[in-house]
Amino acid sequence: MNANVQQRVIKVISEILNRKESEIRLDASIRDDLQASSLDQMTLYVALEDEFQRTMPPEEVTELATVKDIVDFIDRKLQETPLT
Repeated sequence: MNANVQQRVIKVISEILNRKESEIRLDASIRDDLQASSLDQMTLYVALEDEFQRTMPPEEVTELATVKDIVDFIDRKLQETPLT
């Protein structure tokens, strides 16, 4: 897992969900532990798209349940060759 990606994801989650970065654990459930509504989650994914300059199609992110899931997903997305 890329530590830079992890740090940036936690920072975005912190800003969108109005939580302290220290409160956000990798095993935290976005919905249950961080109590993000569906709207919060979509806002979060849009912010992550902006942060990482990668598209996160809704059909791909619906299965992301924890902070670690998001970090791993973005890490994989960053390994893909960008479309030109």
